Amino acid sequence: MPSFSFLKNPKRESQPIARDGSGSLDHDSTEKARGKQSKRRYFRSLIKKASVATESKSHRSRGSQHLLKKANPNRSELLASPEASPILMSTNKPLPRRPAASTSQPDSPSNRTKNLERIISPIALNDLHKLFSGAPQFFVRSEGHHTGAPHPSVSFPWDVNLQIRDLCDHGQIRDEAWGCVTAWRHITLQVSQHPNATKEHHIKQRACFVPRCRERPNMLSMQGIERGTIGYEAALELGVADALQEEVADETPQSISERRRKLLIEKDGLRPLTDSTLTDRLMSVSDTYYEDSNKHRLTVELYSELFTQFLYPPTRVTDSQDPYSLQVQIEALIHVLNVPHVWVNFGLVEWRIRLGQILWGFTPGSDVSDEVTVNSELTYEPDTQKYWLLLQILLSCELLLRLDAISKNIDDGLEELQPPELLRFEKEAKTSVKWSLILARQWLENIKIVKVDQEIAISTKAAPGWLATLTRTSENDPTPTEHIDIIKFHGRNQTRQLYGLLHFARILKWPNLAALTAKVSSNGITISESPQITPAAGTPLSMSTQRSSSYFSSQRPGAQRGLSTQKIRSAIIHPAGWLSNSYISGLVLPGEGLSHFLISTLLEHDEAAVEKLGDEANLYGGFVYAGRSFWSTACIIGRVLAAGKGASECMGWVSSDVVPQGNDGDRWVDIEADSSLHDDADKQTAKARIWHKKEIETHGNLIGGTDASSILPGDFVFPSDESLQPPLAVNLECLQLIPVADSVQTSTDETPTPLTGNTDSPGIQTYSAMINFIIHGGKEAKKDVNLTLIYDARFVTAHPCIPSTEKDLLKSATTTSRNSSYESSVGSPGSPSLNGGHPLHKAFTYTRIPILDVLNRSSSLPFSSLLSPPQSPDPGYSSAHTTSSTIPKVLVIDCTHSTTVDFLTRPKPSPSVDHKHNYGSDLEILARALCAERGWNALISRRGRGCVACAVREAGALGFRVVLRLA
Repeated sequence: MPSFSFLKNPKRESQPIARDGSGSLDHDSTEKARGKQSKRRYFRSLIKKASVATESKSHRSRGSQHLLKKANPNRSELLASPEASPILMSTNKPLPRRPAASTSQPDSPSNRTKNLERIISPIALNDLHKLFSGAPQFFVRSEGHHTGAPHPSVSFPWDVNLQIRDLCDHGQIRDEAWGCVTAWRHITLQVSQHPNATKEHHIKQRACFVPRCRERPNMLSMQGIERGTIGYEAALELGVADALQEEVADETPQSISERRRKLLIEKDGLRPLTDSTLTDRLMSVSDTYYEDSNKHRLTVELYSELFTQFLYPPTRVTDSQDPYSLQVQIEALIHVLNVPHVWVNFGLVEWRIRLGQILWGFTPGSDVSDEVTVNSELTYEPDTQKYWLLLQILLSCELLLRLDAISKNIDDGLEELQPPELLRFEKEAKTSVKWSLILARQWLENIKIVKVDQEIAISTKAAPGWLATLTRTSENDPTPTEHIDIIKFHGRNQTRQLYGLLHFARILKWPNLAALTAKVSSNGITISESPQITPAAGTPLSMSTQRSSSYFSSQRPGAQRGLSTQKIRSAIIHPAGWLSNSYISGLVLPGEGLSHFLISTLLEHDEAAVEKLGDEANLYGGFVYAGRSFWSTACIIGRVLAAGKGASECMGWVSSDVVPQGNDGDRWVDIEADSSLHDDADKQTAKARIWHKKEIETHGNLIGGTDASSILPGDFVFPSDESLQPPLAVNLECLQLIPVADSVQTSTDETPTPLTGNTDSPGIQTYSAMINFIIHGGKEAKKDVNLTLIYDARFVTAHPCIPSTEKDLLKSATTTSRNSSYESSVGSPGSPSLNGGHPLHKAFTYTRIPILDVLNRSSSLPFSSLLSPPQSPDPGYSSAHTTSSTIPKVLVIDCTHSTTVDFLTRPKPSPSVDHKHNYGSDLEILARALCAERGWNALISRRGRGCVACAVREAGALGFRVVLRLA
């Protein structure tokens, strides 16, 4: 066998090798030189033989693997063994490169193994977390059984930094008076900025029951960071909005009356209550709510009050251990409130708005007919509707107090939470019951009942009517019965509400702000004390009892879809009307109603505005007044003009310095727009997109829903954020309103009722809108562009993100083919606003096009033509599917150019809407108007707040096809 002495270190002392037993070496210098020259040749032939032997004996591979696992085997043993598989021999792996001339030590096997693993190994899960640190993730998850549609949310589950976790795409509520707009837990900006107010806020907090019932869409998300936009949650919840629900109208007035009669005479239902008993108990419940929270009332006492005054005792025992328990009382109250077609269903948006109309909007003893409608019931008793509403409020307050008592006992450790009982409550309490609990909380927090002078009560007492008939009360009964109108409803927080009104007017730049401020300071705005001076007319949405039982009367089939599904006809504005009373009292239920009450209260207490605009209003349209235009965010003009630099937005209304051309005076207008958008995901399937939970989370997933264990560095690309648009200047020339033939709508077209009244105001004209722009720049010196706002497009603020600092994890020699833009987008120290962003997985595809290129293409061309990139596109500007992904391609419209100025490169913690920021330009109005003309919903992504990659992923989750990239 040949010698292996050449493997020895030449610096070490040689040991003699005995060949013939003599102990001497019989080699001359010529043989030594020849042996050194043949070292490499012999070594290669030996490896080749070992490789051939390994292939011919593949069945011994287990043995070779066993040898490889030996502890630190020496090189000679591995090479000499015919069963050992060589470490570096593989047809799929390259040979190690030769060491450089200046390197004295060859590369060790461990270093070569590390280099190979860096090229071919998948990204570790921990590295993936670091890579996408600060990237929002989009979810749609159910909150439990019997909670309705799932809840969309955005979170950062891989981050613990509060600065990242507090990022949001919508503004906070900026005034305590506006907190009633939502049933979600929230902290207003006013509280968070004042330490003393925060301390008082926590002191007032106590253990209480919060029903798992909230408004849809989430009103916290209805005002995005960008003016005229909404957030991710609201965008998905519009498909299951409360306004889409319609009241069941198959019940006749006679059947409803019979249900109520049956409820009052059955022995397991409701005891008949006189007006005086009802009002006294309402006052008592209010006092109980504000008593010392440490006072515990005995359950036997509560049981006795409930079943001797209001309800009949239960006919069967539901709790054998404690027949007088709070649980027994709660079940009895739920049973009564669950009776269908008896109570007002405040799950419907229309009844949340009409709540104040029932309390303040009627005039007893008037000459007009007292014909009213409650749940499609026709009656001629003016007190019937108010009586049943107050009775519903009373029962709801009784239920809420008992639920609060259980919550406090659990909080104090007096009893343990019982999940089965909670689950049973969620199952038995219908949505209408939960909304009644929300009403009860608002009532107890804001309303104080005051009785008027008894002499006035006697003079205004009406004859016994509908209730006396049901309870068989004799007309000759000598016992006097107090009339229900002897009580007045005062607001406990009237000062708070009035300063919230001033705040609203200040943000909208109201022309007569000084006069309004003086009126508030002098207590000139109060709740009207007497119903006789409260006009019966004054409903945000006029109703005809002969044409439709719905509060929302449809104006045109397929008309604009605002916050509510159907179109407003008219609102009658009167000083001291029930609209003002609803807001000033604070009795406002969550949802869109607050925006109606705010603008109505502002108008009702500005005599100059009512004189010029008239008393008929369109609260889903807009009006021109004193050199400015005011638009509801339910109107497409409002959402487009909100992008201008001189615009402001507050609580569903936009104020702009853009006034329609040829304005013939201050007036209300109605705008026509088509809701059938081309890329509306909710209209492409039978169900709204929010129900497609798996598709939403896959299309918005960080890695496109692929297997996290197989993600390679080459699967990502860094989208470039460099401006593609040459310098240009955009000027908005004019807004034109084109009248629609036969579009005049007025309440005089309907049969007048006490709810609608009759008005001599001129009808509100319906228009279609067109905006004219002059563009300087590009190839053409001047370009005239006219865009018609045909479609009711929605705009969503892209969720903010904070780029990760671990982008070097993707730097490798194998990723240059897909990441050719990496150096330009990340390694440009001179342009900090272009640095950063997150990588985009190859499952997502996009095309970036300058806005002028989109304008130059005909609107008749299919949308797919805009997604076709040029030949050999730079992956920083366009990408194509390299997988079997089905995520649709996204069009990123570049609305920046080389002369635009970038704003803050990093978002602040918990960003809020800043009405003093300099965002907005005519270029941004142009971009939104383009979407309104083409029928595209769009995601608004601003450079410095979020990256292109996260915007593309969010667009995939929402089902949007267009992203507007702003400077």
